[in-house]
Amino acid sequence: MRSGYLKIIFLSVCTMLALSGWSQAKLVSGVISSDDGKPIPGVNVTIKGKTGGTQTNTNGEYSINAIPGDVLLFSYTGYAAQEAEVGSPSTVSVVLLTEVSKLDEVVVVGYGTAKRSKLTSSVSKLDPKVLETGLRSNPAQALAGTIPGLRVATTTGRPGALPEITLRGGTNFDGSGSPLILMDGQIRSSLSDINPEDIGSIEVLKDASATAIYGARASNGVILITSKKGKNGVSSINLSAKRGTSYLNSPYNYLNASDYIKWARLGLTQAIVSGNQAPSSLSIVGPKSTGNLYKDPVTGAILDGNYDSRAIWSVMRLNDINRELLGQPGWYQMKDAVPTDAAGNYDPNGTFADLIYKDFNYGDYGLNDKANIQEYNVGMSGGNDRGNYFANLGYYDEDGLSLATFYKRLTFSFNGEYKIKEWLKSESSFQFNRANWRDQSLQNGETNYWGRMLSAPPTMRGTNAKGDLILGLNANDGNPVFNVDRYKRFNQTDKFTLGQAFRVDLMKGLYVRIGATWM
Repeated sequence: MRSGYLKIIFLSVCTMLALSGWSQAKLVSGVISSDDGKPIPGVNVTIKGKTGGTQTNTNGEYSINAIPGDVLLFSYTGYAAQEAEVGSPSTVSVVLLTEVSKLDEVVVVGYGTAKRSKLTSSVSKLDPKVLETGLRSNPAQALAGTIPGLRVATTTGRPGALPEITLRGGTNFDGSGSPLILMDGQIRSSLSDINPEDIGSIEVLKDASATAIYGARASNGVILITSKKGKNGVSSINLSAKRGTSYLNSPYNYLNASDYIKWARLGLTQAIVSGNQAPSSLSIVGPKSTGNLYKDPVTGAILDGNYDSRAIWSVMRLNDINRELLGQPGWYQMKDAVPTDAAGNYDPNGTFADLIYKDFNYGDYGLNDKANIQEYNVGMSGGNDRGNYFANLGYYDEDGLSLATFYKRLTFSFNGEYKIKEWLKSESSFQFNRANWRDQSLQNGETNYWGRMLSAPPTMRGTNAKGDLILGLNANDGNPVFNVDRYKRFNQTDKFTLGQAFRVDLMKGLYVRIGATWM
């Protein structure tokens, strides 16, 4: 009899405990989003220490039965796992952060990938956040100061110019030698035709192990670029617009015309005293001498510097003929620092004559104070368990600090993968690049153009009496504004790359990939 009562009591207690546990369970729901605020579909939601679970739908929403005190575990590939304890609220929403640290452990090495901890060779990987910030005409500029042992030197002021890249000092006798560049396994001649927005990752192979895969061409190292791919379960449209301004950085304090005349004539006087120059060198035609003229001494006509070399430079002895120039903008008067005779020749017993001159700054004529940069990109990506895609259209426009120079680039890229069969996958890619640019206007190149900004005497007249620009010394080394419309130098390049490959899985861990590339 007693045993019967004990059974009844035991069953009653079990029933009460079961009812108590059932009454505490409740439906917990929420939304899982990424750090950029977008919902993430397919996130695994489980209860820590228990079996079973659920996944978020296309809107990132989930619901699961749990009791207060349970710990919900949220996990998704590419994101750091998050935990949240169930409390009295029935809504638990979390934000998953991109797991850059773990992704960074896997780097591209030759024909495959490897864990960074297992590498015996020297490999560096560019932080993806570097490519997301700033305005750059090519990804080479993003490597500057970010990869140990890699030197990126900009040796030109042209907009859109490609820097020189040297890894560990190069292998040539002069310290030069550019690394081999590959994008998705395709050799590229340079980085100039690659839109930074199309890049998923950049790895740099630094040591001799690179030659084991790529041969002698990799003796200066290898830059491996992997383009962006679509992600399974995520479809998105991205639009980005960037604008920036480059300002002229001139750290030098140049002499103005009066200081130039004073010190140049004093220096020339020392050469005369030492016997290396004639006393008449102070009175000839030139940037620091007084043999220049305003009007023809015979006809009285105003001279034009484009037709008469005596009217290119502005330094003259002040007289009744040229005194009227003091009423025009830019003309000034000063006392000569050197004693001369009536003809303007050096004479230690002569007088210090009054001089007239025009203050001219080549930089005001040949350089822009600032240059605008703008970049626009619109991209689409998505995928599912059968395939994925990524497409991006980009436009880059950069003005130059030298006159009438620019660089414009239009790019389009597409990458797609599709699983035709469980054992057969198609991989397609297409890149197109059109670049237009214009260099500076002087005939003998950019070096002389910028050299004139630094070394041109500030006593050139710049314009004639009619306001027309004066050419200067000659067509190769003269007024940059005069030449800017005289030479039509427009450049355009069109590059396209089409790739198609098929991957055949023979067995687990073994596959054959057959591909072709048209460039």
